[in-house]
Amino acid sequence: MNPIIKAMIVEDEQKNIDILKNILEKYCEEVELVGWATSVDEAAALLEKIEPDVLFLDIEMPPHKGFELLERFDRPRFDVIFITAYEEYALTAIKFSALDYLLKPIKVGEVKHALEKVRERKEKNIRSTAPTSYLKDYLKSSGSNLSKIVIPVNDGYNIIDLNDIVYCEALDSYTRVILTNGTRHVVSKSLKEYEEMLEDKGFYRVHKSYLINVNHIIKIIKGEGAAVIMSDKQNIPISNRKKNEFFDYLRTIMNI
Repeated sequence: MNPIIKAMIVEDEQKNIDILKNILEKYCEEVELVGWATSVDEAAALLEKIEPDVLFLDIEMPPHKGFELLERFDRPRFDVIFITAYEEYALTAIKFSALDYLLKPIKVGEVKHALEKVRERKEKNIRSTAPTSYLKDYLKSSGSNLSKIVIPVNDGYNIIDLNDIVYCEALDSYTRVILTNGTRHVVSKSLKEYEEMLEDKGFYRVHKSYLINVNHIIKIIKGEGAAVIMSDKQNIPISNRKKNEFFDYLRTIMNI
């Protein structure tokens, strides 16, 4: 039997609370709704009394923002799933902070998918321990200015400088992130998600299975078996479909 996930909703519109409550009660097994609030102050008071596993948190709650609630907890002991009505609003930043989000109107499938991540962390006894100062910076910065990502590990989160990532490798719906020091992290995000986050930060999807940091290329192999050799000596193949496009890209940033 799966462990019960205790959920709390913080949302300033009652209709959205009702929609999410309905989804949780009808479609999400082994999830217990332990409370909800319509303001930052109300939520803060409630969190003094209950300990949810996950907080569904609306970003925009005039005159406040949802993050003001998290600022009251240096290291919150709950996971956070952000809720927003604006697709362009800080979604890159939210992804960079390794947190999930729901886009209004909220869909059943997206709620269930987000809760699966919470369940996996709960089963492995991983609790959110990321300092809110990091997440605050991500939410206040534009995606193009970000230079770090947050990667969940067994005892919390590691803050990774983008320069320390050599390449990312697809593992079905997961991604293996390979660092300059030889460390390898397996993360429950697809390579496509990392491509969207990193494509304008010096990373290139050269193959369906590989996203590379072009700053770590030490050799380019042209011809039939086109490939790049990375700084860790790994040979990464370049797909035929990507080859011409990739070399054109390299010409814009390197003298080749």
